[in-house]
Amino acid sequence: MSHLFFFIVFVAAILVPLRASASDAACDDPHVLRVALIPKGNNQKQLQEFSPIQMELEKALQRRVALVPSPSYAAVMEGLLNESIDLAELGPAAYAMLMDRNAAVTPFAATSGRGPAGANMLATYRSILIVRSNRGIAGINDLRDRSLSLTDPASTSGNLVPRQFVKKKTGQSIDNYFSRISFAGSHDRSIDAVQKGLVDAGFVSTARFEEALKMGRIAPGELAVLWQSEPIPYDPFVLRNRLCKTVVEKVHRVFFNAAPLRAMLESRGAEQFVPVTNADYQVIRDLFSER
Repeated sequence: MSHLFFFIVFVAAILVPLRASASDAACDDPHVLRVALIPKGNNQKQLQEFSPIQMELEKALQRRVALVPSPSYAAVMEGLLNESIDLAELGPAAYAMLMDRNAAVTPFAATSGRGPAGANMLATYRSILIVRSNRGIAGINDLRDRSLSLTDPASTSGNLVPRQFVKKKTGQSIDNYFSRISFAGSHDRSIDAVQKGLVDAGFVSTARFEEALKMGRIAPGELAVLWQSEPIPYDPFVLRNRLCKTVVEKVHRVFFNAAPLRAMLESRGAEQFVPVTNADYQVIRDLFSER
């Protein structure tokens, strides 16, 4: 009996580290961390904007970090679903769509804005409807049977919110109300389409519109804003749930240490990244479920 007892103890001693190893192996510790960029504007400009975070992540993780520009929101979503992407910035609607597909991702950071008391809090932006100022278009009623540019099927300000607005304002679906709808692929290209007269109107985000004004791509008064939405919570950064805890913790430390990321944050009009959770985007998930 004593021999059997020692045999059981011996086997147990072997199995304990085996279980620990199996547990460790259950998480992903990628040799290269792949970070996807949703199509907001010029790819080269986005790569430059993200270079500070790329460098800081490489230092913290001691591995290569690959920035992956994507042709569409859908491509980023599929990358997260098939686990070829580890970290991504998503539009709120794209995040809602992923949650609708039970994606194993978690939002953890977004850029800050100034609250009423001056404290940093989750930044917001708006969806706006823009037209050329010299066309005599005063409101949505003047756009019936005209052409419209949207940005991407998974864009919050460039598709989801506009569809809700047009339905409530006109009683018709956006597809029936306008004679022609095209997806530009990014907010910048949608702005260009309106500016060049390729379409009569476009829905874009205030963030991209204000940047275009600041950079001189739009002349003051050239385009008119006919409507703006209620505030929309800013784009979340998400991580795959299967990433190892040590990887996640190091990513969090990089994002929440503002000093090395100053250039990136300033380009977005923010002072820091703030923590976010699923609850911060429930309002968008509710909108998505009503579509």
